[in-house]
Amino acid sequence: MAHNSRSQSGLFPRLRPTRTLEHLLGLQRQPLRLLGPVGPAVTPSVGWLVPAADYFADLRALLGLVFLSWPAARSFAATPALAEALDREAEERLARAVALRGRPGKKHSSRPFTDPPLDPFLMGAVLEIAERLLDAPDEEQARELMLPLIHQASSVDQALPISLRREAWVSFPLRIVSMNRPKSMMAMGDINAREPIPKGGGGGARSEGYRRREPW
Repeated sequence: MAHNSRSQSGLFPRLRPTRTLEHLLGLQRQPLRLLGPVGPAVTPSVGWLVPAADYFADLRALLGLVFLSWPAARSFAATPALAEALDREAEERLARAVALRGRPGKKHSSRPFTDPPLDPFLMGAVLEIAERLLDAPDEEQARELMLPLIHQASSVDQALPISLRREAWVSFPLRIVSMNRPKSMMAMGDINAREPIPKGGGGGARSEGYRRREPW
């Protein structure tokens, strides 16, 4: 646990409270760059270059993971102001999920965790954490950072952690990072020789596969 704390503090230094708004405004640059008419076709996610559409899918999935694992993800917030805002939001979402579990019929109890916040400050706060996690320089550091969150989330609701392993939800590299890899599972180092699994498991357009990001 101490090792994880050192890794988190080194990768995610806290910013001064007075810089919170400035920091959130700066977070808009990456999504806007990807959405621009001449934006890049691929972008880094957990140490690998993935299609821009996969990166946004990864962001959405980690948004739910942050809320479901809270307060395990609290140390990744860049400023105390962001952490405190997410404290309140996570508590309210958990209360809504508990209420859904108590009703008859289909419960959809994961929805309170996965629905994007309507408040722009809260949206920026949670996406800031998701971006930081995806920006881990390689899959091993990404796994070290994310697995405690996944384990905590699994103790609250199994549905969302399982969804991180579904092809339609996240990129292939994030799927592998989110698993405790058994010996029979393909190692991350073999991904660059493998094509992404086509949607629906059928034949799709051939791909050049995933490539490692350039070293910093």
